Amino acid sequence: MYFANAGDSRSFLASYINGKARILYITREDKPSLPEEKARVEAMGGEVYIPDPARGGTSRVVYKDKYGSMNGLAMSRSIGDWDAQARGVTSKPLVEVISLPDILADQAIGSCMNIGAMGEMYVDAACIPVDPEEIQFFAVSGSDGLFDFVEPAEVAEAVGDGLFKEGRHPLSACQELIMDAASRWYKAKKGSYRDDIAISVSKITIPKAQQIVDNYSIDV
Repeated sequence: MYFANAGDSRSFLASYINGKARILYITREDKPSLPEEKARVEAMGGEVYIPDPARGGTSRVVYKDKYGSMNGLAMSRSIGDWDAQARGVTSKPLVEVISLPDILADQAIGSCMNIGAMGEMYVDAACIPVDPEEIQFFAVSGSDGLFDFVEPAEVAEAVGDGLFKEGRHPLSACQELIMDAASRWYKAKKGSYRDDIAISVSKITIPKAQQIVDNYSIDV
């Protein structure tokens, strides 16, 4: 599974086992304050503004657009924002490749893995692993308007329940998360501003889950 991210939205992969959601991988926010991002922007002649922590706010790439107006972009990677790209902002995403079979095997028998005296890995024969067919996976992408006020773990729990818990629905879960984020924005900004709030959800199916785990066990 490929994760490609450019900007301050975030995506994550999560598992859902026995009514509990767990984030397995999450992308970062591409902020100008990150050392490698700041170095690239400044090398291209751009300027990075980093606010006083006591006052709050976010780091920005400061640049002039084609009309001569000053702008501050709150991300170091972006699809678009052409004027900022001339000052070190890039549309090139960071790409992470996740092996779903490895993730599945880790979730199923990872709790039964031990390290021997010589550093070798082995499976505890007395341990009862999770049934691979009972492990559910899903992916979520959300804008910073969501994640600025709702923790990823909260999002994972709500979406996991919406997808897999009886009596729940993923659409209702997403609507509730958006309303929750909007309410927190309103309280924080006293109704003066709210960023865009967006979320997308994908249920992930891994065929022949038991066979994958059996093969993994043999290799170990």
